[in-house]
Amino acid sequence: MRKEVQFHYDREADVLYLSVGKPQRAKTVEIGEDFVLRLHPKTAEVVGMTIVNFSSHFPRLKPTRLDLPINGSFDPARLLEQVLTAH
Repeated sequence: MRKEVQFHYDREADVLYLSVGKPQRAKTVEIGEDFVLRLHPKTAEVVGMTIVNFSSHFPRLKPTRLDLPINGSFDPARLLEQVLTAH
């Protein structure tokens, strides 16, 4: 299933925010040091992800070079694969 994604990189804080669809309230689950998954509170569907200290975890991957369209279609599994293989 393909959905719209929005992402924002806060260069000063070195945090990458990803949102599947429009940003919304979510339950957060820490899935690793500096990695927070955002889940829909009723369905537990992934609605976003936050990566703190982004450049430390992915020194060769620039947020502006992620192979994702801003506010375009993407496959969430592909995004996860891309982030994990860049680590």
